[in-house]
Order: sequence, then C-alpha cells, then structure tokens
Amino acid sequence: MGILAPYRSRQAGTKALQEIISAAHSHTKPKIVSVYLHVQDNNEDARRFYERHGFKLVGIDPDYYKKIEPHGAWILEKDLSIQQPKND
Repeated sequence: MGILAPYRSRQAGTKALQEIISAAHSHTKPKIVSVYLHVQDNNEDARRFYERHGFKLVGIDPDYYKKIEPHGAWILEKDLSIQQPKND
C-alpha cells in the first residue's frame, strides 16, 4: 500500500489499512489469523505508521527487492487473534 505525499496526514492510509484489517477479520473460511507486509528498510515513516497500527517487526530480508535500492525489507506482522481497539 502506498499513499502519495499530497494525501499523507489526511488519514487516507489509516482508513485504507482499517478496511484491509476489517476485511481480514471478517474472512472466516479459512480464518485469517495474521497479516504480513514488507517495508523498504530505509522507510522509517512507513514502519512507524504500521507499528502504530499494531504491526510488529518479525524479520528482515536483505534481498527482498530486486529492482530498487535499497534491496532490504522489514517484514511486519499483525496478529488478528488478539483483540484490537476499535480505532485500529
């Protein structure tokens, strides 16, 4: 998911992420228990955004991206089995 700079700080990313998480929560066959994502390892703003929304760093892949620099990615996970606050 990416939000263009002019639309950041307008809750567009938060609303989009909430819709994704809500859809994952409502999927029951099979039940989705985790959501994973990757963030380029120089994108501190994106990492903080996802961490504010309950994602945890679970790994680093130093060669995830093949065509862009840097190649490294942080792998983040949100455990959907944990009850989340309504604003998440």
